[in-house]
Amino acid sequence: MTDNSRAYSEQAFKAKLSTIAGVDKLIDAAKQVHAMLRDPQTPLWVKALCIAVLGYLIVPTDAVAGFIPVLGYGDDLAALTAAIAAIASHMPKPRADVAD
Repeated sequence: MTDNSRAYSEQAFKAKLSTIAGVDKLIDAAKQVHAMLRDPQTPLWVKALCIAVLGYLIVPTDAVAGFIPVLGYGDDLAALTAAIAAIASHMPKPRADVAD
């Protein structure tokens, strides 16, 4: 098992997203998890899970190679979806009281 927390970095995250343009669901899920990681009110255990799943997205040696069209990102999307399901109750709610 790899230590994903060492693999995660802002630069690697942004570089990975730029290589998978067109896989909208994966990008949206990754952005949600990334936003939770950066939120100062996110509990530490949730941040740890965010680091792990984003690290898995970034690490080039995962279960299914990323260069395989569509299928290559299926395991990444599954990991992100599972993480979001586990931490959904900690996601910030949109504020209705904020005026534009």
